[in-house]
Amino acid sequence: MPYQILWAIPASALYLGDDADAPAVRLVVRGLNALKSGHLDDAERFARYALDTARKGRHSLGEGIAALLLSNLYWGLGRIQPALELARRTREVFQRQPGPDQRHNEAIAVLNLGLVYHLTGEYAGALNEYYRARQLLDDASHHWITKNEMEQANLCERLKQWIDHLTGRLIESAPHERVLTLFLPVDSADGTQAHLWGEYAWGASLLLSGRTLRVVPLREWLVLTTDCWVFPVPDDSQVHQLIQQQVGEDGDYILAQPGDPLPDDPFYISVDSEGITNFIRQPTGEVIAPVQRLRILGVAQYRPLALAVP
Repeated sequence: MPYQILWAIPASALYLGDDADAPAVRLVVRGLNALKSGHLDDAERFARYALDTARKGRHSLGEGIAALLLSNLYWGLGRIQPALELARRTREVFQRQPGPDQRHNEAIAVLNLGLVYHLTGEYAGALNEYYRARQLLDDASHHWITKNEMEQANLCERLKQWIDHLTGRLIESAPHERVLTLFLPVDSADGTQAHLWGEYAWGASLLLSGRTLRVVPLREWLVLTTDCWVFPVPDDSQVHQLIQQQVGEDGDYILAQPGDPLPDDPFYISVDSEGITNFIRQPTGEVIAPVQRLRILGVAQYRPLALAVP
């Protein structure tokens, strides 16, 4: 497989709330979906269109959301200067947004700016932004708990784990080890805790139940977001054969994200309301192998993104 880039997308953690149906925000969602599918040109086109739409409509929240997605896209591609300019603009926009729920989005914008500083080697600037982002996430988490929005509160906690990792790396590591390591907590379908990390623009490893697993993307681009899950590969020869045909390797776990499968996905993962998980062949819809006793509730489909190999 050719050159691979791994990066995590803070824009996927934004709170859209009542603005989810705004024209600019709908375009951002389409751009984010394109990015997660590896269609980078489409992602940039949607994000730019969203930014223009928001500015023409004087929709400041839409402008901040679109600018953040563009910043994520540019630093993932190594275009640091426009990423930095958009990151600063995003922070300014969200700082002016009223309401306690917007402290959540301000925290994401500040975290993103810290990541850009980290990428450029401005470690003091990165630390300042990380500390500020964590304070804002504390405020946001408290707000979500009082509103009984536990999914949002849990997201804040996961983002704080990411910040703690990044901060610890800058403070505790030797100078040559302070370069940015992208790190994203991952929800594991079997209930164990998983953390993902990878050197920027190269590769990744998955730490799961004390085991370190190598991550092999199924496509040229691997883009991880806050809704990434890990599923154990069932002990079924058909599943392993499909994986080997596409990847050329076999593994123990599949990294996946919610969403409809792409036409060239050999299979997808479906979870029903009782938490029973099926690996389903495309395009026939045949159930290849069921996996039960997983701790996910709610009907959902998941696209396979990468294989975790011992």
